[in-house]
Formats: sequence, structure tokens, C-alpha cells
Amino acid sequence: MVDMKLPTNSAEFSQALASFTNYERLQTFRYDQENFDLRRMESLAAALGNPHRAYPAVHIGGTKGKGCTCLMLESLLRAENLQVGTYTSPHIEHLRERIRISGKPISEDSFMQTVNSVLPLVEPADGENTSPTFFELLTAMAMLCFARRGVDIAIFEVGLGGRLDATNILAARWSAITSLGLEHTQLLGNTLTAIAREKAGIVRKETPLVTGDLPAEAQREIERISAEKNAPWTIADPASIVRAGNGLLEIEGIPEAIKAPAVRGPGLRADLAVALSLYRSVLEYLDRPLKTESLRTALDNLLLPARVELFHGQLTSCLDAAHTPESMQSLRRALKEIDFPQPRALIFSLSSDKRRKEVLEEASAIADEIIFTRADETRSVSPEELRDTLGRGRVIEDPVEALECTRRNGWNPVITGSFYLAGALRPHLRKGSG
Repeated sequence: MVDMKLPTNSAEFSQALASFTNYERLQTFRYDQENFDLRRMESLAAALGNPHRAYPAVHIGGTKGKGCTCLMLESLLRAENLQVGTYTSPHIEHLRERIRISGKPISEDSFMQTVNSVLPLVEPADGENTSPTFFELLTAMAMLCFARRGVDIAIFEVGLGGRLDATNILAARWSAITSLGLEHTQLLGNTLTAIAREKAGIVRKETPLVTGDLPAEAQREIERISAEKNAPWTIADPASIVRAGNGLLEIEGIPEAIKAPAVRGPGLRADLAVALSLYRSVLEYLDRPLKTESLRTALDNLLLPARVELFHGQLTSCLDAAHTPESMQSLRRALKEIDFPQPRALIFSLSSDKRRKEVLEEASAIADEIIFTRADETRSVSPEELRDTLGRGRVIEDPVEALECTRRNGWNPVITGSFYLAGALRPHLRKGSG
């Protein structure tokens, strides 16, 4: 590594990361094989001893719901007394959340040990070399960390697309596509067929594939690709899981209602259907029966940060990260289903690459009061621009001040639009709940 002191803590690592290209922080870039070159990732993995080959892996992509599905499957497999490694993105409150072992972010010590195993093998980007990106570094760290800890199984969430994503060097034994919609159209294509083709880049020959209920156009493309690769394909039926009262679910094939307090609304139930289908496939591979008691333990203990997450105090707060028209509609339906209290205020921020007008139309139906704020200096649309697009609402630049405004006025806040916004306010919500 050139001219870079090895970091000794997470803060120093964050500074070191500034030397590497971070597509999560860029507003525009080209999605092609030059910028997203899997050979770069393969070389880095080879230098680390190919740690991604040390365990069976589940690979989960999709337009929305892929992070939730990862966390749900993690909980299900942990209830089987398996040691599970889980890699998701983006994080909410801190970077170590992206690499989880046994349901918890890796420790600061483990994180830094892994950092200092990977960084000496790479060089900062200088405009000429083929240095790994920010996401590739973290992906390699996750792969290495899971191998060192000897996980029984690993779950990897796709970062962007699928075909060219850094996680796609995995020889995964199971793949899933949770949903498909028109997101990142400037990168992945402006039709459902084109986006389905990119997402289905994670489908492997003769390897089980699970999908959610997809739009007909996308489903036809997935059907073509799965047949071409002779990949056994299961469609997880969202109707196989129905609400059975407050915090209870009826699951097809399970004799009694199951307590699942974190699974709120139809969107999360659809994600759970995908997770359960994957779970059954893994159990079959392990030659284990599905035990209702394990299922109960997994769903009762499940936590889904920033996914229709409720905080109770003097006011009730809902934290979510919906940022597509479809996920915003799903959030609205969830709030109606759980009878989220009135009066409400929406605290909202949105990244610049989203379908702004359509998202705002769905979001504006959530609450009468709307506060536009700025979650991130680099990627957030200006609050004034959002207000002008919708034609109403107030602007409070600072998210914490926006939250305080709802409290002063006695409005129950619904916070959504961005993982950056969720990360900025979740610590404040945790402190204020009880």
C-alpha cells in the first residue's frame, strides 16, 4: 500500500476510505464493466486466500426488501443454532453494522484486525491504478471475517444491480430476488426487462432461486434466465403469510399463529415469504426438518431497524427508509394496518437519484404535516426543492430540529425517505423511547 498509515480505529479507517472511490457518495457515475470490474474483486479475494469459498452462501438481491430478507433469514438460521455471517448495506448508525456475526455487528477489534489484513494489499485510487472501491473493500472484509470466524453459512446482500456487483464473485448455493421495480434506471436500464436481466446476474447454473411476486414483464425475463441456467425456481407467495391480529401471523403450513412483532405491513410479510422459502431450502440442504419452535423463537426475537420500526414514548415514532413509490405505498399501508396514531407529521429527505415526484405523491398521503429536511450534504435533494415539487410543507434543514418540532407540536413523527435520515435520527429516538 502506498503512502497510507494503517488505521488504529474506525475513525482513522473512515479517513483512509476517503482515498477510495465510493459510489454510494457519488451522484452520477457510469455503470459498466470498466467501473464495476469483477476482476478487481477476484484479485483482491485471491490475495486474501479466497475466503468467500470457505462457507455456503445465500445471495440476495432485488429492488426493495433485500436487506429485510437478509435480517429475517439470519434470525431464522440462528434459531437453528447455526453461526451466521450477514453482510448488508448501507448501514444505519455505524459502518460495522454491515458485517454481522451471530446477529451482532462485529466488534471494533475484529473490524480493525480485518481492516489491517486487507488494506496492505491495495493502493489508494490515483486516477491510474485499478484500486478497489469502498464497497469492494468492505465486501472483501466481510468475506475474510466470515472465513476467520468459521461461520456455518453466510448471507450477502447485493449492493447495486447484481451482474456487476462486488458480491457476485460468490459461488452462492442459493440466490434470491425479492422484488423488481424501476429504480436506478439511469444505471440498470429503463424497462423492467432490462432491470430483471441485471438483477438476475446473480442466478447460477443449477442453483436454487427464490423470488418474490414480480411484475409480469420482469417475471418473464426471470423465467427465461432460470430456464437457460437450469436453476430451480420458487416464487414465494406473499399470500402464504397473513396478519392474524396485532403482532401475530398465520403462516401456511404452520398450525398455530406465530408472534412476529417486527413484521408490520404487507411489504415486510412479502419479504418474510422469501426468507422462509430460502430457510426451507437451506434446511433441506442440511437435512433438517422445520421446527415450529425454532420458527417462533426466530420471529419473536427478530429486529428490523428502520423498517416500520416503532419507538414508544410520550409520542409514538415510526422510523423507515422507504425511498421508492412502491415502498412508500407499502409503508402507508403498514401505518394504516397498525393504526399508527394521529396527529402525524412526516419528516422526509430523499437522495437525488430517486423518482422524486412519484415518491412525494405517495409520501404526502401519510400525514397532513410534512417537514422536509436534509439528511446528507452530498446526496440529498434540497428540502426547498422537495417542498416546491410537492407544493406544500415546511423546511427545517437539520433533522434533529425537525424531530424536535414534531415533539413541540405533539405530532407523532413518521421518518422516512433515506437510510441517511434514519441513521441521523435513530439514536435520538432510542434515547426518547421507554
